[in-house]
Amino acid sequence: MANKKNFMKSMFTDCRSGEVSMKRVIGFIGFFALLLIMFINALYSKSISPSHELIAAVEYIVIAALFGTSVDKFAKHKDTNSNKEPEV
Repeated sequence: MANKKNFMKSMFTDCRSGEVSMKRVIGFIGFFALLLIMFINALYSKSISPSHELIAAVEYIVIAALFGTSVDKFAKHKDTNSNKEPEV
């Protein structure tokens, strides 16, 4: 059980700062919501399915959150914890 908890914590934390990344949390929640919607729609008739615009909106939010996490990983960040003196 501790391994699963550590895995989930490491999945949502940023590798540079060690803090929970809200982009990753939002992406996971949106992905889970889309998965749940698709599963429910497979079991029941189309009369209870949500609108296509709502599904598309959640889909775009998930894509933006996961894309933002990927871009953030490769972007250059300033090292604020550095105690080096500037070179001249």
